[in-house]
Amino acid sequence: MTFSSFGNALVPSNHFFEVLFSIGVITSGLLLFTLLIGNIQVFLQSITSKKSEMQLRNRDLEWWMRRRQLSHRLRVRVRQQECCRWAATRGIDEESIVGNLPEGLRRDIKRHLCLDLLRKVPLFEQLDDLILNNVCDRLKPVLFIKEEPIIHEGNPLSHMLFFVRGRILSMYRIHDKRMSNCTLGPGDFFGDELICWCLSKSTGRLPLANASLITLQVTEAFSLSAEDLKYITDHFRYKVASKQLKRTTRYYSTSWRMWAAMAIQLAWRRFKARRSKFYSGPLNFAPLRNESSGLDAAQQDRLRMYTAMMSCPKPTEN
Repeated sequence: MTFSSFGNALVPSNHFFEVLFSIGVITSGLLLFTLLIGNIQVFLQSITSKKSEMQLRNRDLEWWMRRRQLSHRLRVRVRQQECCRWAATRGIDEESIVGNLPEGLRRDIKRHLCLDLLRKVPLFEQLDDLILNNVCDRLKPVLFIKEEPIIHEGNPLSHMLFFVRGRILSMYRIHDKRMSNCTLGPGDFFGDELICWCLSKSTGRLPLANASLITLQVTEAFSLSAEDLKYITDHFRYKVASKQLKRTTRYYSTSWRMWAAMAIQLAWRRFKARRSKFYSGPLNFAPLRNESSGLDAAQQDRLRMYTAMMSCPKPTEN
């Protein structure tokens, strides 16, 4: 209303220039008001078009799920995934937009989006900018809804994941039905077995995942496929194959940490058994004394240790 009444308070005299100035002020106010109305109309049209596009896509999804006769649980997961994706991107296909740009501009955009996040990952702190640029160019953003299984233990590991936001539960099978859990968060990664697989000579079969991942929150991550990682390790082997990077990978690896925790736990249990002749805890595989087996306490201790080490194998070491 201020723009529409701009200049109404002016009371010009009969002087020509005062009348001309008043006309100019009033005209400027009307033009500004018209421009404001036009911008509001464009904004409302864009919101309406986005909403119509979302409704159309949801209608297509519902028709497709009915046609394929998906179960109720699968339909709920599809709807949640679509809502999370729409909330994160507003329906914009980032991959197609960035992929159609020139290579130099695309690399600069990927560097702007991913480089700071990669530097938060301890695995990449020691890599130079040339390698990081190639990694950034091959990263793909992925989005997971809450309580969504990401990777199942025993399945081929086809990509590495670098988590940006959210919390993920990693479940590691120790023995039979016994599980060990840990929580991953922003800055953590999963799939370091692929690095050893890429650096090894036998690259026919993909390594198997040694843990299962389930999201506890809506999770955003970047994915690096095994083919892209193989390309990077082949072209930058002088840096990737360094002993310092191997030690860093081993230190921050979930599987190596789990194995180290198991080894420390076994050593502590053996120490307690030697002093008290008694094993306690969840890894109680057999009674300490078994007269029918013909084994003494020391032999049974070693047997327990080998059984536990076989049930919790050491991660692949290149």
